[in-house]
Amino acid sequence: MRQYSGKVAFRVEDLGASKIADRFGVDKYPAIFVDNALVARPEDFYAWGKQPAGKYLPWNEAESRRRFQADLKKMIDIRLSGGAIASLPVTKSGESAATSLPDLTLTTLDGASFRFADMRGRPVIVEFWAPWCPYCLETLHWMKKLDRSRVNIVALAIDAPSADIAGAVTKLAIPGRVAIGTDAVRDAFGGPPAVPTLLVADRNGKIVRIFYGASPTLHHDINKLLKAL
Repeated sequence: MRQYSGKVAFRVEDLGASKIADRFGVDKYPAIFVDNALVARPEDFYAWGKQPAGKYLPWNEAESRRRFQADLKKMIDIRLSGGAIASLPVTKSGESAATSLPDLTLTTLDGASFRFADMRGRPVIVEFWAPWCPYCLETLHWMKKLDRSRVNIVALAIDAPSADIAGAVTKLAIPGRVAIGTDAVRDAFGGPPAVPTLLVADRNGKIVRIFYGASPTLHHDINKLLKAL
């Protein structure tokens, strides 16, 4: 955005509170808009366990990101020159997010098994993350400040080689239980589409809020919510 000398503003919105996402029927994250035109859909970045067809897949490869940046620059240039951009069509996935923590048995990276049902009695934070996602790593590092006697933390790694995940766990000393967010695990949660996605459940396992992306007030909002639980 800096190359446009203040002519372009960049704005991040929480999917659950985005009026433009609601208007277009976007029910997953991320979606990219230029002014009021939808220019990239969630399916362009993540396959959701289906046949990969998105134009920026695989998103964790540098070439895919460069392709997206080039396309976005072209569309911004069109708007700045007075041209119009047609919006892409959107079809809702029909998948709904889970309302409670799923009845799953997961295995941590060090081989220990656990179930969400065994965590009843304390709020639970579930973070879908990847080692290449700086916002994920920032939040996982911040979680070390939380009182583990009052909250359970589960970090589910996705979209990365196992060696990269293990390296990030060692480097960060990620708190709580760390497991792989397989396609089956993601499906059980209603398919969290991207990272970072963070869920907070109450003492009874009911999911009370889902945070998509990394808003500037994310950590404050999580703390506030945990105090209310």
